[in-house]
Amino acid sequence: MPASIEFSSEVLDVAIDWLVKTQSGAADPRVHAACQQWRAANASHEAAWQALQVTESTFRQASLLPGRVALDTLSGSGRLRSRRQALKVLGLGVLGAGAAGLVWQQQPWRTFGADYATAVGERRLFNLADGTRLQLNTDSAADVLFSAQQRLIVLREGEVFIRTGQDPEAVAGRRPFWVQTREARLQAIGTAFDVRQEAGRTRLMVEEGVVAIHLPAAQPVLVQAGNEYLIDTRSARLQPSPALYASSWARGALVAKHMRLQDLAAELSRYRHGWVLCDPSVSELRVSGVFQLDQIDPALEGLSQSLPVRIERRTRFWTRIVAA
Repeated sequence: MPASIEFSSEVLDVAIDWLVKTQSGAADPRVHAACQQWRAANASHEAAWQALQVTESTFRQASLLPGRVALDTLSGSGRLRSRRQALKVLGLGVLGAGAAGLVWQQQPWRTFGADYATAVGERRLFNLADGTRLQLNTDSAADVLFSAQQRLIVLREGEVFIRTGQDPEAVAGRRPFWVQTREARLQAIGTAFDVRQEAGRTRLMVEEGVVAIHLPAAQPVLVQAGNEYLIDTRSARLQPSPALYASSWARGALVAKHMRLQDLAAELSRYRHGWVLCDPSVSELRVSGVFQLDQIDPALEGLSQSLPVRIERRTRFWTRIVAA
């Protein structure tokens, strides 16, 4: 696809949607066929799709190369011949600057006695007795409490992606499936969904099926596939255009859409010991793209090749994104 073909941010959004769907382990041939049909419908669709492929493959290749050679690979790609093209390829744009900088620090917490837990930077998949696939994100912990009447996951901390099983051993049909967080009780109705425990709130994104949010003294809220909600103890609020594809981590990637650079730094910092900080002068730069979670350093260097920023490192535990 010629590099001169332009595409809008709306087309980039749809391309990211298709990338997430086709990388899903549950994607069937119909999903891939629909994606191919969308790509063929317009030259700008294919241009956006290829831009995302170049972004991802460039980060993959750079992680295999030492030092300066990796930077030359990022800056020397055929699609990165100019800053304008690099911004388009990586889906990066500037919306302004001046917001307060993020000082985000990982806080230690206790996982002693948890049934399942992960360390910082670790992601693990567990197959439960009922056929459920439970994936824990970085620095997370959960308990699994199954009885004859119900299946219950208690999310102590962090984030979990769940694909509910058929429960073949249940005596009287499939047992109800629940997830308990500090703010709410979530009932899965034959589904795949992501739950994240944040400070004072729960974030829920439904990938397949339906999840019911149960809050005290309120009617259940039914969340359909493709929707994301923020939940506190009093309400559940639909997020119309989230900047982060919540479940992409389960496939080893962070997929961002018009995300503030400050927020991207905070997300990347979750996956490593120490800090990834962002200077206030560049905190409002916006980023869309695919970032491999096992290749954070190459991802950061990729940003420095496409935005007016540079990466400062004082130790391997302290990284800061500053103005170039």
